[in-house]
Amino acid sequence: FAAEPARSSDRAHLVCCRADMSAVQRFGQVVAAKQFDYIVVGAGSAGCVVAHRLVRDHGASVLLMEAGRSNRGDWDSWKNLMPAALTFNLADNKYNWDFHTVPQRNLDGRRLHQPRGKILGGSSSLNAMAYVRGHALDYERWAQECGSDHWGYRHVLPYFRKAQRFYDAGLATGAVADTSPYRGSKGLLAVGRRRTEVVRAINDAFVQAGVQAGYPYTEDMNGFQQEGFGQMDMTVDEKGVRASTANGYLWPLLRSADPEDRRAAQRLTVATQASAHRVLFEGARAVGVEVADANGIVHKVLADAEVILCAGAVGSPQLLMLSGIGEKAELGEHGIECRHHLPDVGKNLQDHLEFYIQYLAKHTSLFPYAATFGGFGPLSKYLFRRPWNAVAAGAMWFLAGKGVSATNHFEVGGFVRSDKGRRHPDIQYHFIPGCVVGQLDFLPQHGYQAHCGTMRPTSRGTVRLASRDPAAAPLIDPNFLATDEDIVDQRNAFKLTMEIMRQPAFDQFRLKPFSPDENFDHSSDSAIDAWIRANSHSGYHLSCTCPMGRVVDEDGKVLGLERVRVIDASVMPSMTSGNLNAPTIMLAEKLVDAIHGVRLPPQENATWYEPLDWETMQR
Repeated sequence: FAAEPARSSDRAHLVCCRADMSAVQRFGQVVAAKQFDYIVVGAGSAGCVVAHRLVRDHGASVLLMEAGRSNRGDWDSWKNLMPAALTFNLADNKYNWDFHTVPQRNLDGRRLHQPRGKILGGSSSLNAMAYVRGHALDYERWAQECGSDHWGYRHVLPYFRKAQRFYDAGLATGAVADTSPYRGSKGLLAVGRRRTEVVRAINDAFVQAGVQAGYPYTEDMNGFQQEGFGQMDMTVDEKGVRASTANGYLWPLLRSADPEDRRAAQRLTVATQASAHRVLFEGARAVGVEVADANGIVHKVLADAEVILCAGAVGSPQLLMLSGIGEKAELGEHGIECRHHLPDVGKNLQDHLEFYIQYLAKHTSLFPYAATFGGFGPLSKYLFRRPWNAVAAGAMWFLAGKGVSATNHFEVGGFVRSDKGRRHPDIQYHFIPGCVVGQLDFLPQHGYQAHCGTMRPTSRGTVRLASRDPAAAPLIDPNFLATDEDIVDQRNAFKLTMEIMRQPAFDQFRLKPFSPDENFDHSSDSAIDAWIRANSHSGYHLSCTCPMGRVVDEDGKVLGLERVRVIDASVMPSMTSGNLNAPTIMLAEKLVDAIHGVRLPPQENATWYEPLDWETMQR
């Protein structure tokens, strides 16, 4: 592998093979023998941000540990870099923890898939790349929940902007300018808008259908007005490559020609295949981490300043509990001595529940490019029904970083309120010009679908230990649809979605309903509820299991302990209204500043849209 620095003219395909892999090493005795200021456990959406800022902005030495592999340098690394290949990652346990929930009693006893990134970049190397900040009022709520004004919207907006480098790829009309007070233009996280011409017409039809149903058009869902229908932002960079935090924060630092960057990179040790077993303590003070290498040999690594857990909403509470921090009685069930009774560790689990409303189409979809032959196991992913189209699309991406493969295909979407009395949107839509079956495979004929789900469920679940064995998968129980309010909200979302999908904008495309099919009884609430129970799935937005105010303080420090901090989606006190990757990166930027007592000044002039008649009107 060449060690030369990246250039802005690099083509997308070169990203797969030009990384200086010597900068990343498998964990072992050589790494364990070193001394570090900080140990960061988990090189995911938050961990890469934290490690970068600590070495680059604060001059610290850092060990960044990742249980999984690098996202570069393997024969199949392209799957983690090509945006349209996202389903490969979700179905491949090589780069994926591949968790499942416990049987969900309110979803007909089904166990739902919960993929989690096991790779540099974490879930930002596996996810669907939808960049959604949530609504301003989510953060006003956070400020109340964690008892700190510093988490209000005007305080977090500067960190969203700090992280972001927005572009429009020259494909969108009416794109938001870099001068927007809501956008960032100089950050490390590439965020853009893309339009795929072969499906542009049907994508536009979805936005038009939303407007025909009486909802507003919004120019920027991440700006002043979330409510309405319009284009979505995605974490795909200017060259058509997935903008994971590994690609945005880690590799540019490790490959930079800038002298200051190179000095910072020398202070950063990135170790893969390093499985954290527990945090080491002296009294109430964290001093290091017990880690197993790829051969199962256990080492102890010490930190002079802090241990920072960035292992996600599953991994961080699991590691705390394995370290004797949690509910005393639950720890005792597994023979773990309770070091610090903190009963809310692993509680308050929240996730978004979604379903697909699908139609077969007369024409215009991604089917000619994406549909494969099933029944051949892992090989099926490569058995395209129209291989000439797939090869051409792949070649366009490898050679130029453009075309059908250079987008996540969540190019349009919408946010609406499920009922009057909702102050801001609680239903989200992602639209795809194709029908996905089993969450991962394209139906081999033209179709389209709206992903729909409510965004602020009232049900709460848990992450619990299955065993004291660190290698044992924890018990993940989102406890979906445990309240009557959640059931009613999902039913309302179903009905509103059907109304949108029946609008005249789709007349030229609509062939017939696929799921639910044309025989479905839409007049029956019980039938709708039963369909939702049988067909809903996770939005993969696990969060809130180490919430601020209950497990950690407003700066991420674990309550009652010293020199141990949590920085990831687990510290959210409640879910934001939308996908969670953008808020996770924002809070990582904010909390790594908090380590050194730094706060960006709030953006006092920031405002947001609320309908004047929200108390009496649904739209």
